[in-house]
Formats: sequence, structure tokens, C-alpha cells
Amino acid sequence: MTGPLSVLFGWAFLVPLAPTLAFVVIGLFGRRMQRLEWGGWVAVGGALFAMVLGVLIAVGEMLTPGSYTDRSFQWFTLAGSGTGAFPNGFSLVMGTLVDPLSAVMLIVVTVVGFLVMLFSIDYMHRDSGLPRYYAELSLFLASMLGLVLADNLLQFFLFWELVGVCSYFLIGFYYQRPAAASAAKEAFLVTRIGDVLFLLGIFIYFQQFATAGPALGWAAAGFPFVYHSAPFLAGIPISNPTLFTIAGLLILGGAAGKSAQFPLDVWLPDAMEGPTTVSALIHAATMVAAGVYLLAITSVFIGFSATDQLAIVAIGGFTTFWAATMALVNRDIKRVIAYSTVSQLGYMVLAVGAGFTMVGLYHLFTHAFFKALLFLAAGAVIHAIETQDLFKMGGLRKTMRVTSIGFLIGGLSLAGIPPLAGFFSKDDVLGGVYLAAQSHPLYWPFFALAFLTVFMTAYYIFRAWFLAFSGDQPRDSTLPQAHEPPWTMRLPILVLSALAVVAGLLAFVPQFGGLFAAGARFPPTPGVPPSYSATDLLLSGVSVGLGAGGILTAYTLWGNGRVFTLDARSAAQPIRRLLLERYYVKAGVDWFGLHAVYGLARLADFFDQYVIDGTVHGFERLFAEFSLRLRRIQSGVVLDYAAYVVAGLAVFLLFFFVIVPAIPALGGG
Repeated sequence: MTGPLSVLFGWAFLVPLAPTLAFVVIGLFGRRMQRLEWGGWVAVGGALFAMVLGVLIAVGEMLTPGSYTDRSFQWFTLAGSGTGAFPNGFSLVMGTLVDPLSAVMLIVVTVVGFLVMLFSIDYMHRDSGLPRYYAELSLFLASMLGLVLADNLLQFFLFWELVGVCSYFLIGFYYQRPAAASAAKEAFLVTRIGDVLFLLGIFIYFQQFATAGPALGWAAAGFPFVYHSAPFLAGIPISNPTLFTIAGLLILGGAAGKSAQFPLDVWLPDAMEGPTTVSALIHAATMVAAGVYLLAITSVFIGFSATDQLAIVAIGGFTTFWAATMALVNRDIKRVIAYSTVSQLGYMVLAVGAGFTMVGLYHLFTHAFFKALLFLAAGAVIHAIETQDLFKMGGLRKTMRVTSIGFLIGGLSLAGIPPLAGFFSKDDVLGGVYLAAQSHPLYWPFFALAFLTVFMTAYYIFRAWFLAFSGDQPRDSTLPQAHEPPWTMRLPILVLSALAVVAGLLAFVPQFGGLFAAGARFPPTPGVPPSYSATDLLLSGVSVGLGAGGILTAYTLWGNGRVFTLDARSAAQPIRRLLLERYYVKAGVDWFGLHAVYGLARLADFFDQYVIDGTVHGFERLFAEFSLRLRRIQSGVVLDYAAYVVAGLAVFLLFFFVIVPAIPALGGG
């Protein structure tokens, strides 16, 4: 491995260490840091160091095609017994892996993490509990970076769980509000379902591949030391193909929980109860990105069966359409963007399932910038006028010009309008799935859903833009006077706006083109820029046409301050109510929790109180009564004790001198 920046690869462990140290310092001394915004600038400093080093390492990796750096050590070793499943024992390792996948994620997590930290300085300054906020946000960032650099699935899972815990704390930051506390618990419990499935998948991989050889590190969890084979385990016989398929489905379940894919998507819209900065970090660079990254590394290093791939394509394609429909009618600006995240994650999952792993990560890469931009621009609006209701907004482009332009750029990128970043990555996803469907006819329905979603995506995001920024003045005259945010909030919006414009062009840089090329499978061909066929260009043309149609429809209904009102007698009203109620899935989940889960919990409580505790307490009362009666013989009278001794001696003599000698005679001996 050579390259101008390769010397930094061995220092990758410092990337998550920097925000970890910020977490420790703020946790210990944050209440004394009033001049440093209660630890906010310490958190910004840790994120800045992580970004500079992380971007340098990532760029160095991308400039040295075909390279990787794995620095690991044995955590502990269990000796073998000579028999059983692991006759030679096995070792658990810890380390850092720098490769093309982690390089992409390093850029995403560190850049967005730093900008969100900086944005928080003025966005959060009016809130209490800021040392707790900055400490938790720093730990959140460190956990995601540890996950990205993990070189085995055990280490990956440890940081995966830490990411989940941090999200619980941050979604419930305003824990005094019942809705925020409930949303935090919902996110924690729903994602735990996925975590259990993920852990079971790890166990199966361990059982299947732990004896494959020392190059695997910890079972299939050890990422490769020979980077060129894909799938990584292609040369290793699979002892049980059915079990291997089940493991892949379990991994999909884990990814669906973290990345809010159907049917484990109910928690993400409710997570908007947390601060907008937390929403930006969760949706763009950390928690929800972790599920897609899990599918990507599993696809590259282990591989999926054909059944697994079909399931991944089905979940991703359906979720893309499913979430977009609910964004069409929502009036909360943050929830519209949240549904958009769920939908766009579906595109990424769809690409990975179809076999285009790096194309899926390419969309994750561009999506991180324009989605963080949309959330931070929405946060600037909420900070200024103190409402999230789109129907109360209006006319904000006159007083919040920078914010309105930033939201417009993010919306255009999300809608897939060229030459912005979202156009290139989204079209590569559609082109890849179209290519895969040629040999997998069952992929066609999900390709069609994803293609139809292009129109809806453009419509709902520009519905939000027109409602918030077009018109002459806010529709609610009681709102505070809107104004541009301070520089700490404007600068991240400007930087993300630039990235949302140029990030897609990365695929045309010779050093990176082979990594993100349309239809490129893994491993990439270094230095080969993307090439497009006539079919690709036709798909792009239709896709752009759908996006433009969605924008035009949104303008017709909501442009220039117009508010479209659906007639109460319209046949579309039941559909609108269905979408507002989230297809009643959330209500169904709540009903199931209240009746089935709560009923089971009450049954368990009854069994615990009256069977387990009842048995214990019954023995307790029995021995207490026996002790009480036995205590009564303690009279304190010497003559009584002498009588007890004589009686005991008499019983002893009777037993040994009368009963015992008579036993043989009774037996006929």
C-alpha cells in the first residue's frame, strides 16, 4: 500500500477518539464551561479534529486504488478442547479497517457531524441541559465513527448498540415533554427488535465460518486481509445454505430496524420530538445510515443468497414508495423531511439488494449532504418563527434569503434535478436496478415503485418549500418576526449547499469514478470514469421529467402563497385520512403494545407475584410459624431444660437399644 496520505492510515483510531475525549471532558467539566457555551466549543473542536483527520484518511484511501489497512489486535483467545464445534478454539479481535467503504462513511460522518456541532452553538443556546446535550452528541459521533472503522462484526455490534443508546438519550433530550419521552422509548424498543435479529445473524455466521481459517479473524466477522475477492467468502464452502439464507434475512432485520425500513419504520417520524440538530445527524450521517452500511459490508465481505437479495430489494423498493406517500400530506416540516429520509434509505437498500453496493453508498454519500441541509434549513426556520407547522408559515424567502436558497438547493437535489448531487446518485440506483431486473424479473415491481416515487419526492419537498417560503407573508400573523440565523448556523447551511451541488460530480473524477460508476459492482475498477448507455440516458430523461412534473404540480397547488384545500366531499378524502393516520400502522402497533404486549406483561407479573413470589413467601411464612412455635420452648427455667435433656436421652436409648436390635427380627433375618 502506497500513497501520499497512507502514513495516516495507522492513526485511524484517533478519529473516534477525538469526540470521545470531548465527551469525557464535557461530561466531567461541562457545567463549568459557561464561556465555552457549556462545552459546545469543546464538542466542535473534537468534531473538527475528527473531520480533518478522517477526510485526509478517506482521500488517501481513495487515491490508492485497491488498498486497505487493517490494524487489529487479539482481544482474547479461548483455547480449543480438541472436540466440538471449535476444536482449535477461536480468537476475538479488535481493530480498525480503512477501505473504500469506510472511506466513504468517514467523509459523511465527520463532515456532517462537524457542521451539526457548529450549527448547535446558536440553535441550542436557549435550552437548558446543554452540557448533557454536547456530551451525548459527542458520544453519538464517536460511536458512529467506531462503527464505521470496525474490522469485525462483534466490534461493529458493540458500537451499533452504543449508537442506539445515544439516539435514545438525544431523541428524549426534552424528556420533560411526554411526547419526547415516548418517542425516545419507541425508537429504543423498535430498534431493539432489529438488534436482536442482527445478533442472531452474527451467531449463525460465527457457527458457519469460524473454522474457515485464521484469515477470517473472528469468524465471518473478521473483514478480509485479502481485499480483492467479492463476495469475501466465495471460496469458503457453506455447510448449510438454508441457514446461510436465514442469517442474511436476520441481518436484513437488523438493518431495517436501524434504517427504519418497513415494517420497522414507525419510530423515525416520531423521533422528530428531539432537537432538529439531532434529527439532522440521525437522518444524514449516523443512526439510519448504519443499517445501510451493515447491508453494504455484509454484501461485500460475506455475500447474500439469491433469496436474501430478493427480500432486500422488496423491502427497499416498497419502503421507498410507502414512506413517500405519507410525506405528501403531512403539515410538519420536520416530519416531511423524516418521511423523505425513510424513502431515500429505501433507494439505498434497493441498490444493495440488487447487487450494486457502491451505488447504494454513493446515494448515501450525496443524500447525507442534501438531507442535512434540509434539516438545518428547517431548523433555522423553526429557530426564527418557533413553529414546525407549514400551514402557519409563508413568505419567509424575503426575510430568510440564505435559508430559503439552501432549502431550495436541498429540495432540487432530493428531487433529482441535474446537475445537483441527488440526480447522479439516484439515477445510478435506478439504472442499476433496471440492469439487475433484466435477469431477475421479480425485481420489476419494486423498480416501478422506486421510479414512481421520483414524482412524489419532487412534489412533497416542493410543497414544503412553497408553503414555507413563497407568498407575501406568514399565514399566522402571531408568529415572531423572521430573521436570518447567526453565522454559526448560516455557515453550515452554505457549506452543505455547496456540497449538495458538487458532491455528485465526484463520480466523474478519474480517481473516484470507478468506485461510484453507474452499474459498478464491487470491487470497483480503479480510475475508470462512469459511462452511460442509451438506456441509462433514457431512464435519466424520464426520471428528470417526473421530478420536473412533481415540482410543477406542487407549484400549481401551493405556489405564490396558494393553499390547496381538498373538498370535504371529495372521493380523495379517505385516502388523505389514511395517509395522515400512517395507514393506521402506528395505531395498530400501539394497540398491539397495549393489549398483547401489556397483557402478556400482566400475565408475567401475576405469575411472578403469585407463583414465584407466592412460593417463596409461603415457605417464609411456614418457617416463621415453625420458628415461632419452636421459640416457645425457650422458657429460661433450668428444670425445663433438664427435662428436655432427659427426654432426648431416653429417645436416644430407646432407638439404639430397643428399635435397632429389633429390625432384623422384623425382617425375618
